[in-house]
Parts: sequence; C-alpha cells; structure tokens
Amino acid sequence: MKYRREDYLDFLSSEYDTQMGEYNRLIATKAIVLKERGEVFVGKFLGFKDDFAIFKVRVTDNMPRKNSFWTASSFIGEMGSYKNWGNLSWAELREKYQSEYSDTYCAWLAKDKDSDFCLVGMKNITVDFANLLREQCPIIAFGPKDPPLRYLLNLQEVVQDNTCEHIRDILDYQEVDHSVWKPTIISTEDDFISLITRELSTQNAIIIQGPPGTGKTNKIARLIAQLLKDRRSVLATSLTNEALKELASKKDLETALQEGRVTKTGLTIDEKKEVPHLISNEGNVCNATQGCLTLATFFISSGWATNSYGEQPFDYVIVDEASQALLPMIAASKKLGKKVIWVGDQRQLAPIVTLNEDIINRNGWISIIKGFNTICNNIPMPAYMLSDTYRLTKRGADITGIFYDNRLKSASNTDSITSNLAEVNPLGGPVFIDMELKIGDQKPSNAFERIYNMAIALLQENPQLKIALLSKFRETVKELQRFFMKTDNNLSNNLKIETVDRIQGITVDYTFFLIPNTSVSYSLEREFFNVATSRAKLCTFIIADKHILRNYMSEDVRKFLLKTNENKVAVFEGDNTQTLSAGDIKVSILNKIDLPERKLKEIVDGKENIFIIDTNVFVKCPTVIYKIGKYPIVIPTMVIEELDRLKLKPSIDQKALSDAVKSINKSFLNRFAKMDEGNTSLLPKGFDATKADCLILSVALKYQGEGKNPILLTSDNLLQSKALGIGITTISLKDFLAERR
Repeated sequence: MKYRREDYLDFLSSEYDTQMGEYNRLIATKAIVLKERGEVFVGKFLGFKDDFAIFKVRVTDNMPRKNSFWTASSFIGEMGSYKNWGNLSWAELREKYQSEYSDTYCAWLAKDKDSDFCLVGMKNITVDFANLLREQCPIIAFGPKDPPLRYLLNLQEVVQDNTCEHIRDILDYQEVDHSVWKPTIISTEDDFISLITRELSTQNAIIIQGPPGTGKTNKIARLIAQLLKDRRSVLATSLTNEALKELASKKDLETALQEGRVTKTGLTIDEKKEVPHLISNEGNVCNATQGCLTLATFFISSGWATNSYGEQPFDYVIVDEASQALLPMIAASKKLGKKVIWVGDQRQLAPIVTLNEDIINRNGWISIIKGFNTICNNIPMPAYMLSDTYRLTKRGADITGIFYDNRLKSASNTDSITSNLAEVNPLGGPVFIDMELKIGDQKPSNAFERIYNMAIALLQENPQLKIALLSKFRETVKELQRFFMKTDNNLSNNLKIETVDRIQGITVDYTFFLIPNTSVSYSLEREFFNVATSRAKLCTFIIADKHILRNYMSEDVRKFLLKTNENKVAVFEGDNTQTLSAGDIKVSILNKIDLPERKLKEIVDGKENIFIIDTNVFVKCPTVIYKIGKYPIVIPTMVIEELDRLKLKPSIDQKALSDAVKSINKSFLNRFAKMDEGNTSLLPKGFDATKADCLILSVALKYQGEGKNPILLTSDNLLQSKALGIGITTISLKDFLAERR
C-alpha cells in the first residue's frame, strides 16, 4: 500500500496543529494591532437591504475584500468602541466582552455620501445576530473566521476505523507505475442519465470529470431527480455551501423542493430566500429518507461518517467538487453511501492546506491532499469525462483543451464577439497582454490602470456584463480593489475582484488575470492557471510581463500562452517557406529575422558558460534560476545547507525562502541545474576551506580547471572581491537583473 493509516494521521494532525497554531498566534495578537493590519475592522450597522446587512466603515481603515469571510462580534459596554480595547488580545476581547457573534462574509463595497466612509454589505448573518442588529444598531467588530478544525478531527476518526471494509480500497490503495485514467467521453448527444444509471446497476463507485463549463451541476441535478423519482435516498456533499445552493436551485429539482423533499444543513436566511422551498436540517442530523435529498458540506458529512458503524445510511452519495476533497474525505463518502459518484476535475485546484510545501514534499503527502487525482490515476473503476463545454467559445475550448488532451469541444451558442475594445479577439478565448512590469512588485500600478480602463470600457458597452479581476496574491487583489474604489464612485456589483483560489466554479463574461512580476511560477502552476483562464464565456485577458516565457512552467501552460498569440503574424518578402511544429502548434516561417537574447558581457564565446549562484541571491530573488536562460546552472552544496539554516531565522522572509527552495527543486527535477560540492584542494593558500565563501569558490575553481567559464552570481561584495582576485568571473544580482531587462 502507498500509505499506512499512521501516515494519514500524521498528515491530518500536522495540518491541524498548523491551522491551530496560526489561528492561536493571530487571536493572541492585540486586537488594536489586528485592526491596524486590516485583519480586524469595525463598522456601524445602518440597516438591512434585501439580503444584506449594511455597515458604514471608515475609508482610512483597511477595508475588507469582497467575498472575504469574517466573524462578526458584538461587544458589551464601552468595548463597543475600538478606542477602549487597550492591550486586550482579540481572544481576550471575545472571551470577556462578546455578547453575540455570527460568521458572515463581505458581499459588496460601495462609496458613502461622506467621502471619509464606505458602505459594506455583509451576508450569511444568523437570525439571532440579525435580531440584535435591528434592536441595537451597534458598532460591530469583524475579525478572523474560526478555522474548520472539526473537519480534520472527523477525518482522523475515519482513517482510524480499521474495521470498515468500504474504505480500504481508497485508503490502502497501491500506487501504480502508469496512470489508469482512461475515461469514457460523454458528449451532448449521449444520454447521460441512462449511461450513469446503467453503470451504477453493476458498480458501487464511479468517477465523472467535469472540465470548465461542461454543465456538471445541471447533469447532477437531473441524475438526482431521477434517483428521487426511484425512491432512493441521496446525499449531495461538497466543500462549500455555495456549491450546494447552486445545485438546489436547478430546475430539475423544483418538484422535489416544492414537495418538501430537499433539506440542507446550516441553512442561512440568504439561502432560504434564494431557494424558498429549501428545508433546514435542524440539528444537522443524518436523515437518510427514501425519495429525499440531503445537502451537507464536507464539514458536516465527515462527522456523519464517524458515526456510521458498518451501515451505509444513504442509497447514493454524490460528492460534488470532489477535486477539493482530501483522500480521507473521499474514503468517508464510501462509509455514507451504498453507491458513490465522485464528480470533479483533477486538472483544477486541489484542497488548500496550511502546511509548508517543503514539509508536504519531505513526507510524501501530496497524494493525500490531491485525493481525487489519486483515485483517478491509481484505482481502476468506471470513469467518464464530459467533453462539451457550454461556457467557452470554439477558440477558447481549443486552447483550454490543451489541459484535457485536446478532448474539449465547444457547445457554446457564441460564435463571435463584437466589441470596440481593440484587445478583444473576435473569436473569443484568451488574449495575452504583455507589459513592462517591475520585478518584485505585487501591486503594479500601470497594470491596474490598464485593467481599469479596459473593464470600464466593456461595462460602458454593456453594463450587464459580469467581469472577474483575478490574481494569485491577496495583496494584489486588495490593492486592485482599492484602486477601483478610489477611481470609480460606484463599483459595479458585476465586478468580482478576487484571488483565483476563491473563484473556482464561477462563470463570468470577461476575466482579467493579472500575473505580477514576482514569484511568477506560482501563477503559472498548471491547475491554478487552468482555473484562472477558464472562467469567461467571452474572453480572458492575461496581463503579465512581456518576458513571462522566460519563467519555468509546464509544457501545457507554455503551449497555452503560445496559442493565445498564434494569430499575430509578421509577413516578410521571400519564398523560403518552412514549417515548424510542436505538438498541435504549427508555425509557418516565410523568412526570418534574428532576435538574439541580450548577451551578458560576462559570457565568453567558445567556452561553456556556467552560472554558480550564491545563497544571498536566492533570498533576494527566489526565481533567479528562471532568468538565466539557456546556460547551465550549478548550485553549491554549501548554498543548499545555508538555505536550510535560514529557515530558523525569524528575520528572513520565509515565503521568499520557500519560493527559492521550490525553484531549486524544479530545476533539479527538470535537469537544467545540478548540485556540486566543489574541490577545496584547489583553493589558494590562506583560504579557509571550512568557510562557506571558500567552499562556493572551490566549485567555481573546479569548473575553471575544466576549461569552462564559471560565472559567480552573488550580492556579497567581499565574495566578489575574492573571486576576482583568483580570476573567477563574477556579477552582482543588481547588475545581472539590469542587463537581463
């Protein structure tokens, strides 16, 4: 087997400890400090409008992000004013002075008549908290949302159940050398219900892959309606309440809703208003009933699985957003249903965990995290892929299809797009917009201005358009939101400004995907990039630095970026036509001009030029490896050791350090860099062979002795002096980056 049960427990307990530790450190901080950092904000309750509780928030405070989750707290007495919080931590403030609280989330922002304030619309407030707001009109403090720790504890109980036969094939699976993933394609012409029900008549578990826009939620609703008609008990479970609400709102479930046969755990007043006939599951009990549908999040259903001793209460369990399920949650679903359908997309985002990536890789836990991907590739069972996307145009489906072995086909009614915006491709799909973006800047103002002008132009053409503005980093999104708020008096509710990991599953008309010129490889990770670029029905604008192709990325992402510009051509006179191809991408060369990469003055013609990178360079520029280009790279063993020791220093930017380690790992895996310990016997007399600088120099001397041109890349002036003194070519990071622009 790949994992012992103890391995699962180690992962789950480590994730629990990490989440708990981070949360405890956060709430142990002075409440007033959290307010200054934007992790707590206060607002005066003004009233309710539709489903929203409206609060007035001072603009000089750090405003919340749209669609961000919070815990709203009402404090008694003088603690209602943040000026009286003094040295109290957030935990002490809640423990001693909180009278009522509710989880909630920020749905929208708008400017107030008073320019010093803005209005914030909050949703999902509990009935009791809503009553308090109406009675008192208080000032409310919004702080960090409690982490879902119970979910992890539930999964620990699931994996400890050694007596349950239903979960053994999942948790105790054998890893295979070659993927078993060979799905049967389901197109629009196929009878989805008949195919699946026929398969389930002889099988207890099947997988359905639903790429972007293939209508998986509609198909699930139709399948559930048929199962309810056949008097089956059904549980639909998902990571988010939003996914469950979307499922419940589908037309095929109207009859069951009207007949009171659909219940949901944790029903909010907003959900009740949007899906009027949805019934609350009081007490969140496991109520498997013939002909009825139960909706529950992973948080709740994992708890039911811990109390399921041998018997599977539901006839059918449908796991929506299965790609967001940890492998133990995949197993938990088999404790709940006699037959299980996992519906997801392993080519999109996996569950978000707080554990450091280095710890995950060191312990080999990635297959536990990517549970859906693990069962798709390792456990033989009937599998299907929905191939027709109703969201993407033909061009969009062709390009996004790179991530799906070119099996994705467009079933969209949109053949062409009419817009006065020059950047829009009339055939739809992704467009790459290259800009000069400053290295290391998460908040590129020139990109913000470009995005703003384009988005406003589109909304002026059609105010009903839905537009998503996406990026990898929270700081980028926060600043982009502020930019729009400052520039536009009325920020359209049709504009969604969010991080990519918060929008999986949404559909909009246009998407702007901003890739700041910092830690670029994160934005180019295949699953992440696929989610970001497949939300829009009409067009996706990818805004990035013009040199983005110099960065490390998977072959699929590189092909995608190349195809976004495949229709941009330059014509030269001449008849020496030549055709080059890479996979399904073909380029016809009519003639050519030479556009060489800018040559560094340190490069020596006729010799093999090798870059040797010092520790401080990785700390200041974690992705420096991807900027070197075609030249071989050597990383001294001492540099790896020094990076490891830096993890213990609180003064070091740990995120930058983690980014550097990831880039080194990728460079080793892809064989464009290697490690070398050097040869200290080559050092001149007087050099201390135990010192880090000298060990690094010995690596350079080794390659110099082989007749090569080692180039030492370092920001250490003294090390540069030593290198020059013994005839080693050297360049500072500052000069290197300047020459590379």
